Amino acid sequence: MEISTSKMLVCVTGSVWTGSRSAPRRLLVKNGFLRPLWFTTRGPINDAGYRHLSESEFHILHADGKVLAYIEYGGDYIGILKRELESALQASERGALVVGPQEIAAQIAAAMPATVVFTLKERGMALSPKLDEVQKRGQLHRVDVDVLKPGAWTDAYALICEKLGLETHYNPF
Repeated sequence: MEISTSKMLVCVTGSVWTGSRSAPRRLLVKNGFLRPLWFTTRGPINDAGYRHLSESEFHILHADGKVLAYIEYGGDYIGILKRELESALQASERGALVVGPQEIAAQIAAAMPATVVFTLKERGMALSPKLDEVQKRGQLHRVDVDVLKPGAWTDAYALICEKLGLETHYNPF
């Protein structure tokens, strides 16, 4: 799977999700990015668009190489299929935005070298070892976020846009 040179693939991960919990999910959407549909083998989840797969469907798709990235969580599987990412990239103006666990970001970055990963951390927090290889390949950017500071998400958004060479919007969310 390759990314068109006119599109970007951005992953946002990290330990800072307090304050406006949904803020990372809305980053870059006004800049023309779409979020791919995720899959889950468990019941409905409200934090993103999900489609349900049976566990058998997951294992067949995984064996056929159609799963891009996944984690096992509480005995269930959650992740992104290659075709869903391809659909988001094709339908988007600028690219695809994946917001999720560090393991997902690391798997996507390993599979697709053009991926740019941003990790949102409180200042002084250590990076996850799960992102070591992503950092070694030069795909990782750390964004320190002080969730108690007014405008922290707008500042994080501005830094991400700067790194990606994108124009910022007055109201990014």
